[in-house]
Amino acid sequence: MKTLIFIILISISSCNGTKKTTEIESIENTQIEFKLAESDFFILPFNKDWHWIFKDVKPTELTQSELFEIENILKIAVEENNERQKINLEKHNEEYPKSKWKETGFELKLKGKKRQYVPVINEKGEKEVWINFFCNDWESDDWKKDLMLVHDGGNCYFNLKVNLTNKTYSELGINGYA
Repeated sequence: MKTLIFIILISISSCNGTKKTTEIESIENTQIEFKLAESDFFILPFNKDWHWIFKDVKPTELTQSELFEIENILKIAVEENNERQKINLEKHNEEYPKSKWKETGFELKLKGKKRQYVPVINEKGEKEVWINFFCNDWESDDWKKDLMLVHDGGNCYFNLKVNLTNKTYSELGINGYA
């Protein structure tokens, strides 16, 4: 009987230990996901002249944990976009078997891009961030002072909004090709 009670107690404590470990690993994995060097991103304060990005907002700041949250939302946005591009690619190759594509040119990746974050509080009191991505080949540090806006350039340049309050993204825009 003592052996049975001992086994039950070990089983119960093992289950609790596993749960705690899973929660800790989940938190640690989330935090490990954001590995950008400070030289690859910059948080710009909102400028009212950027009215085409946001209207009726107040500038705010971002915390380290919010950067982690944003990274997870960005991964979802990129995965969903790339899945749509895969469907478009398959559709094109089916319709035009003599002119098959290897890619659409609008697939996205987060690695190798510089980023500008513009955080605000919108008129509903929600925290939103406009994120501007561009290729990592800019030599000057002007991108730390003003928005980098480029026409064309394809998937080297894209931007979107992340709503941290609702944990959603919107307005994903990918530059076209000249």
